[in-house]
Amino acid sequence: MAGPPNGDRSRNGATWASIKWFLMRFGSPIVLFGLWEVAARNNFIDARVLPAPTKVAATIWDMIKNDDLLRHTGITTLRFLVGMVVGTIPGVLLGLTMGLFRPVRIVLNPLVAILYPIPRIALFPLVLILVGLNETSNMLMIAIGPFFTMLITAMAAVMNVEPIYRDVARNFGVKPRHLYFTVTLPAVLPSLMAGGLVSLGLALLGTVAVEFLVSTEGLGYIIWNSWQVLSLSRSMAGLVVGALLGAACYLLMDWLERWITPWQKPAKR
Repeated sequence: MAGPPNGDRSRNGATWASIKWFLMRFGSPIVLFGLWEVAARNNFIDARVLPAPTKVAATIWDMIKNDDLLRHTGITTLRFLVGMVVGTIPGVLLGLTMGLFRPVRIVLNPLVAILYPIPRIALFPLVLILVGLNETSNMLMIAIGPFFTMLITAMAAVMNVEPIYRDVARNFGVKPRHLYFTVTLPAVLPSLMAGGLVSLGLALLGTVAVEFLVSTEGLGYIIWNSWQVLSLSRSMAGLVVGALLGAACYLLMDWLERWITPWQKPAKR
C-alpha cells in the first residue's frame, strides 16, 4: 500500500514542528499554572494566601471591565518605556566613548566603580532632594538601572573589538566621530542586545519599586496597596500582569535582535 503523498507528509511535519515549538516555548508556564491550580484546589497550599490561577484570572477580568487594570498597566508601561529609553541611550553613548578613548575611560571609570554598586533604592532620597517628588524623579530612578548596565556592556564590548577594524577605518579616512556608527556600533550590537535584555528586567524592577514607594498609580501600586488591605487575588493579578508585560518586552527584544543582527541567526538559532 502506498504511503501518504509527499504534500501530506510535509504538512504533517510542519504541523508537528509547530506543536513542538509551542510546547517548548510555553510548556513550562502551562505546567506551572496547572500545578498551582491543582495545589490550590486540593488545599496543598493556602488559597487565601496564594489564590488559584482561575481566581486570579477572574480578578483580572473584573479589573479590565472596570477599566482599572488597563489604566494602571498603561501608566506602568509608559514609565517603564521612558525610563528604559532615558537610561539606555546615554548609557550606550557614554559606554562607547569610554571604550573608544582611553583618557575618557581613565577619568570616568572610578566614578562608575563608586556609583554602580550603590543600591538603586538608596539613591531615591538624593534624587527626591535634587529633583523633587514628581514624575521626573520617578523616571530618573527607573533609568539608573539601564544606564549603568548599558554603559558597562557597551564599554566592555568596544574593548573586545579587534583593533584592526578601527585601524582599517582610520586608514580609509573615517573620522573619529564616524567610528561610532560605521565601525564600533555594528561590531558591538550583539552584546548591546544582550545587555538590553538585562536592562529590561532592571527597568521593570525599578518601575515597580518606585510605584511601591511614592506612586498612587501603576501595577506596583496595585500590588502593594492590595497586599496592605489583604486583597491578595488583586495583588496577585497585578503581579501576573507585570510578569506578562515583562515577557512581552522580552519577546519584543528577541524579535529586534533577529531583525537588527541577522548575521547572528545561524550561530545562535
